[in-house]
Amino acid sequence: SQAQRAALLEEGAALADEREGLEQEMAAQRTEQEAAKAALDEKVSGLEAEVERLRFEESGKTTEAEEYQTHLEEELAESQAQRAALLEEGAALADEREGLEQEMAAQRTEQEAAKAALDEKVSGLEAEVERLRFEESGKTTEAEEYQTHL
Repeated sequence: SQAQRAALLEEGAALADEREGLEQEMAAQRTEQEAAKAALDEKVSGLEAEVERLRFEESGKTTEAEEYQTHLEEELAESQAQRAALLEEGAALADEREGLEQEMAAQRTEQEAAKAALDEKVSGLEAEVERLRFEESGKTTEAEEYQTHL
């Protein structure tokens, strides 16, 4: 019975040592697991920060792209407005040119009519001068004949 007891005590001591070893091993594993979990948590936090940074960067690029698109649309609208203004100005200048051409044609017609009237007046005056010269020369002849008569 004492041998059994000693064997049981020895077995109990061995089991206690084994239990202590297992507890130490489990404690070491818990420490390792906690360290691994801390490392994973840190890695997850880093990845989440990287994802957040990339999202922010992407949103910035999207904002930049939207701003550039808006800028291009504004430039296009301004260019189209300038084109429309130039076309309108060109049409106004064409109308003004047509009006000036009509005015010049009317002035040419008036000038031609005035020249024809002046030419007619000059012809009339030349004929009158010729008649007066003829008449004067006739009077001179008459006056010479009368002088001779006297």
